[in-house]
Amino acid sequence: MVEGRISVIIPVYNAYEYLDKCISSVFSQTYGNIQVIIVNDGSSDASASVISKYSSDSRIIYIEQENAGVSAALNRGMELVDGEFITFLGNDDYIEPEMYETMLNALKNADADMSICDFNLVYEDGREDQSRYSQMKNEVINLDIDLYRYFAKCCVNPKSNNYIWSRIYKTDTIMEAGVRFEKLPIGEDTLFNFKLLPHIHKAVFLENGFYNYLQRTSSVIHTVGNKRDLAKAYADQFDSLADYYKGNCFEQFISCLPIIAFTRMRSTFFYSRLSGMSDEEILKSMVDNFNGRQIADYLIGSKT
Repeated sequence: MVEGRISVIIPVYNAYEYLDKCISSVFSQTYGNIQVIIVNDGSSDASASVISKYSSDSRIIYIEQENAGVSAALNRGMELVDGEFITFLGNDDYIEPEMYETMLNALKNADADMSICDFNLVYEDGREDQSRYSQMKNEVINLDIDLYRYFAKCCVNPKSNNYIWSRIYKTDTIMEAGVRFEKLPIGEDTLFNFKLLPHIHKAVFLENGFYNYLQRTSSVIHTVGNKRDLAKAYADQFDSLADYYKGNCFEQFISCLPIIAFTRMRSTFFYSRLSGMSDEEILKSMVDNFNGRQIADYLIGSKT
């Protein structure tokens, strides 16, 4: 591991229109000790030509693979990390110049395992909402003694922030935990964070909206509900998480499963509505896909 280095993993799939702004925002950082790992996940557009513009920069590692999905691309990137810290960046998003320097300083000053910033929503027509999505406040939370405060801040909040993209992690924390991304139609980043959580002792929150999150109508997060199987995807995700907590005897986190079940139900409503499903259709889908699953047990209180 290179001390002080931040390894930035960017999974790329058909992002030609947005990729230059994304990559240039990394190389415009006030913090220069970075490694940039770009994994081209079988793009069929001209994304590779954009990446080639940066090929002379020795800080870049570029990998091409057959299309295998974002989880496979993220996991491939983690195999190549040499930095003391890890962060991730969506191929159509971009970051503010002082993001890495400020977040890393906060992490070090708090002796934390993870730092989390707020983010802004940006739109395809160029509009930017600088109001900061989750309205977080600066705070350090010791999860060993105040886990419920973490859940209140990141999960119960109607505009929760469980994305990997707005976080910097200690590399050793991830590697020692052995947590990797699972192949899911949606929510692989949320599941990753929830599985990593028992290995996080302290987290520092920054109110700054350093991350700019593009709202593309064609993105997976906006279209997966059209498949009418979103409820099943969240039930599968919850099963994986519950089994992980139970299998490792993470008792305090098992006690939080009803909270997480609530967030998965809320996300099912939110993203299904984006796809145009009526509330009646969403409820029927949840009954069909949650019934007999662990998520239903925790929602109705038959598990504690």
